[in-house]
Amino acid sequence: MATPRLHKRGDIVVMVALDPTALPASPTYYTNFCGATGISLNIENAISETNVGDCEDWTLPIQTVLDYGAQTVGMTINAQLARSNRDKLLRWAKDQLILPVRTFIVDAAVGEVEYIDGMGMLPTLGIENIGSTEQNAVVTTTLNLRFQEGVEFTNAA
Repeated sequence: MATPRLHKRGDIVVMVALDPTALPASPTYYTNFCGATGISLNIENAISETNVGDCEDWTLPIQTVLDYGAQTVGMTINAQLARSNRDKLLRWAKDQLILPVRTFIVDAAVGEVEYIDGMGMLPTLGIENIGSTEQNAVVTTTLNLRFQEGVEFTNAA
């Protein structure tokens, strides 16, 4: 029996070019997203449906024809709020910045997707556990990103 080799922490890394002063030039310095406890990348394809009937035999059942529509790409990051990211995250949301986000698949084989790049917008930044009465409560954050024009794949060479 063959068992699958699964991805683990560190096999796929999310990085952000958090320094907006380097933009709009191509960012050369990405920072690993520190404090992340869970990250989800979602590619959502809209599907349009059209009901059509046979042109010659009107007694045949109506068929539904499907086609792809618009594509939306988003990412949710759940994290412990790292002090090194705090100010940059607050400014990303408040200043409505659009920052480069890169997902790096560490062990991608030649010809497989190694990088997923897109310009991230941050419509929602949630900071939780502020003022918690728990002794060692960790302030956590939830980021819901949207990619301005989708994402681009770069294959490993």
